[in-house]
Amino acid sequence: MYVKGNFGEHALGFNVSDVATAGGFLRGPVGFTNNGTNLSVNGQFAMNGLEVRQAALSYAYAFMDRMFSIGVTGKVIQGAAYTGSTNIRGASDDVRVFEDIGRAKISTAIGIDVGAMFRPSSWLRMGIVAKDINAPTFDAPNGDKFKLLPQVRTGVAVNPYNSLTLSADVDITKNNTLTPGVYSQVLSLGAEQTILSELLSFRVGAFKNMQDAKTPFIPTAGFGLRILALRIDIAGGYDFRDQAALASGSVALTF
Repeated sequence: MYVKGNFGEHALGFNVSDVATAGGFLRGPVGFTNNGTNLSVNGQFAMNGLEVRQAALSYAYAFMDRMFSIGVTGKVIQGAAYTGSTNIRGASDDVRVFEDIGRAKISTAIGIDVGAMFRPSSWLRMGIVAKDINAPTFDAPNGDKFKLLPQVRTGVAVNPYNSLTLSADVDITKNNTLTPGVYSQVLSLGAEQTILSELLSFRVGAFKNMQDAKTPFIPTAGFGLRILALRIDIAGGYDFRDQAALASGSVALTF
């Protein structure tokens, strides 16, 4: 949910969101024993997960006839951290899985984002944002810490005509994930067409993790409805390689 108000050259926004991520990996080598009759397996598959629930207050200021804008966001973040493991052991004809996911460890931290935008003309915008510059940290059940390291992202948007927006944005930083040794650096491309005086919006796009050469571009699509100050947005995507669907939704009030 997002609420935004514009007051001349100033803008205030309040946002509430809930995002969860997880990553699985092998903890140590998997052992195999073959006695000539049966193949025995012994190993452990581990998982880290973090659900980030945040309430954010944003302020932005535009100057030089709104050619430049700068902004800052302060966030109160509640982190629900999970760690778990799955033991796999047994013979080739009787492999068993023993799960121990456990309960979440809840902790709270403060996060800070900063950003800037340059608008040299009515049809061109360029921006940059640095998220979690203070690296908020959350407690994990096993005594470890999950840290949101700073991320920097930049992008550009072009309006060939009033109702069409073409955009591209990319992570400048290589970002850690919850899976050790796996990184994320996302390139996104998109287009939005509005009709009926911006009552309806139709979006298509794609994104790719540039840190994984085997990852294809994942197609996305979305739909938006705007009634006076109310905006409702729904989006989804599909990863054909992993056969996994993605979905998101938001409700916003803009004054």
